[in-house]
Amino acid sequence: MPYRKVARFAALALAIALVFACLLYLITRLEWSEALKVLRGVDLVGLASAIVCVHIAYICVRTLRWQLIVRDLNRGVPFVSLYWITAIVVSLGTLTPGQVGETAKVEMLKRSGFGSRLPGLGAFAVERVLDILVLAGFGLVGLGFGSGLSARFPQLPVVAAMLLFVGLAVLLWLARSTPSASQGWLALLRSGTGTPAIMAKMLVLTVVSWCLVGFAWQISLRTVGIDVSLAAVCWLVSLVTFGALISLMPGGIGLADVLTIQALIAMGASPAAAQAGALILRVYLLIVIGFGICHLVAWLFLRRPFGGKRRGPEDRSEPTR
Repeated sequence: MPYRKVARFAALALAIALVFACLLYLITRLEWSEALKVLRGVDLVGLASAIVCVHIAYICVRTLRWQLIVRDLNRGVPFVSLYWITAIVVSLGTLTPGQVGETAKVEMLKRSGFGSRLPGLGAFAVERVLDILVLAGFGLVGLGFGSGLSARFPQLPVVAAMLLFVGLAVLLWLARSTPSASQGWLALLRSGTGTPAIMAKMLVLTVVSWCLVGFAWQISLRTVGIDVSLAAVCWLVSLVTFGALISLMPGGIGLADVLTIQALIAMGASPAAAQAGALILRVYLLIVIGFGICHLVAWLFLRRPFGGKRRGPEDRSEPTR
């Protein structure tokens, strides 16, 4: 068996074993009756309305961030076109292992006539690096200021610091290097990574977008009686998001729930409240998925409601770095 197949099989087996262990822990070690009792008292209509409002703002910020780098190659891409793609792909991306489904927006952009595949993948790579950079920063700050988990798991600050360092190194390399024609397909990939000024603006929007996610989580947790600061919730978002990515399971089922419960307990919540918090965040996720499904249905019904100028010859030149 080739080495790559063995490595993939080992990674998949480890992920499945991890998820199974987490689910076994959730089922056998925790008492969910009190958590379900708390959840039954939640105003789901009010919660859904608040989450949808915040999520729309989040999608708009993510769309604006994507537009900054896409328009570096094609100035005619309209905001509304990118909004529909972002609303569908980002909202439904949680259903895919490691959220790899978000790469579908590159293909959707290409098929709508507003970009090419390789530059689009380059732009997506920059977005993902910025997400990792910001989440690692959130995690490092949260662990350093009394989250309670850094003492129990001393390796977490090291991992967060390494991710932050790697993210900064990649951004610095992209900002200081220039693609050349001799690089072939790699030059096309690099042509979509934007300029240092664009990366700086995207970094600001990335921070804002994840703060909006933290705000939505804060609203959700308050409905079950967990009142924590936005900074603490942003740290929780960082921890749970990385856990969901590592688990390679849709929505991080199992591992993300265990991390949520343990983190909330470390922040002072009772075990019952922490379990209710994990459940309400699953409700939040279902609302987000429903938001994406509604946009997908509307997109199909309206037969791809895109508009605006398609890429012209004047937009094909490489950006000046």
